[in-house]
Amino acid sequence: MRVAVMLAYAVLIVACHEAESNQAGPSRLPTIVDLGGPHLAHPRLVPIFFADDTDDASLTAFSQWIVASDWLDEVGSEYGVGAGSVLAVVHRLEPAPEVITDPQIVDLLYAGIAAGTLPDPAAGDVLYLVNFPPRTMVTASTAASCVEFGGYHASARRNGVELAYAVLPTCPGFVRGLTDLEVREVVTSHELIEAATDPVPSNHPGFQLHDPTSSWTALGAEVGDLCARADATGTWREAGFVVQRSWSNAAAALGDPCVPVPTAATYVNVVTDGNGLPRIRPGDHRLLGVTGWATGTTPDWRLLAATASTSDATLTLATTTLGPGKHTTLDVAVSPATPTGTSLLVLLFSTFSTQQYQVLPLRVVVGDPCATYTICEACTAQPGCGFCTATGRCETQGAAGPAESPCPEGAFATWPGSCSGFCAAHGGGCGECASQAGCGWCNTGGTPQCLEASHDYAHPAAGSCAYGDWSFTPDYCPG
Repeated sequence: MRVAVMLAYAVLIVACHEAESNQAGPSRLPTIVDLGGPHLAHPRLVPIFFADDTDDASLTAFSQWIVASDWLDEVGSEYGVGAGSVLAVVHRLEPAPEVITDPQIVDLLYAGIAAGTLPDPAAGDVLYLVNFPPRTMVTASTAASCVEFGGYHASARRNGVELAYAVLPTCPGFVRGLTDLEVREVVTSHELIEAATDPVPSNHPGFQLHDPTSSWTALGAEVGDLCARADATGTWREAGFVVQRSWSNAAAALGDPCVPVPTAATYVNVVTDGNGLPRIRPGDHRLLGVTGWATGTTPDWRLLAATASTSDATLTLATTTLGPGKHTTLDVAVSPATPTGTSLLVLLFSTFSTQQYQVLPLRVVVGDPCATYTICEACTAQPGCGFCTATGRCETQGAAGPAESPCPEGAFATWPGSCSGFCAAHGGGCGECASQAGCGWCNTGGTPQCLEASHDYAHPAAGSCAYGDWSFTPDYCPG
């Protein structure tokens, strides 16, 4: 979660066309954890529209409904999020720009607060919803709306004032089977529940999937990401509106992890063997074991594999049917032309029909084995690798330390910031420091320092720093 922008729908979902009991969900599905950051207990929405947005009345009605909906109660109660309100609806007088960047959106928000045309975030639990009509392309870092993302939420801090906001472009066809307005409703619901459970995702994160070795990180780290689909099977209809289903740890312990749950049907999926992220060199391949599991008795299902880019890798399943407790293999062959450092999104579909399927996401890293790297900084810069400072070895990262051998507690570095002297060497300024993985800038006490960050990002790993003086990302740097 190094960048403040959360890409909401950067995932390809492909339309696909004697059972035995097996262990169910808890050990097979990930767990969202509380990293200690804030949440919006009763979200107070501020929808913002430009003059040429013809959906403003419909989306205003949607906002007024969703803050008191049964949907919000079901997806939010587990995380301390309950009914909210619409604090204000803001109609800007000018038409939307053709292109706008994320920093310009932040400028717009702070200018509105200063001018009194937007409510002050000090009111508490405020979430600004910045809506854009189809004519506007939003860029966030190097990503573009309706290409890499359909919406995102983030936070910002200036002169001690911190705010949470969601950016909601219009992306026709982004969720297959829905109208353009319904797509806007789904994206808004996605960003609402993510912002409510994790309003400051980079500098002070709340509820996130925090296991970097989990295959599910291929979809993202927040409650909406883990249930996002590019078709209507991931949506829920209520009171004439369409919203997205969202991740629930409690539901995952019983079966289908995405709530509301449409039926009480048996949940099926697969799990791959191994500990840690698979790393495969360009031109090489790796065989992954795949095992089916289910929460009850069910017939075998069809198994399919797909990647977002067919030119990057070839996927070969030993069998295309699977059942609970049954095993097969997936051969992932990476193209020689795939650049080192590429992260491949591989999706394994357990499907009974195009409208009834579950998916296991896999993140495959194109690159040399971890053991290839001998320097701490180079090792920990590789996804899925960690450096044991006690042995001087770079090893595959497991869920709780190295996956290959023991390493003394506290001696396993998983990002460059944990390497000796790394952060101190980048003490030239906040921007330089906060751009380094695992480093944060502390401006407390008149002696600014670049320090190793804690793994919840919100403070230094050692010592203390007032939160208002702590910058884990460059966009939080003062000035």
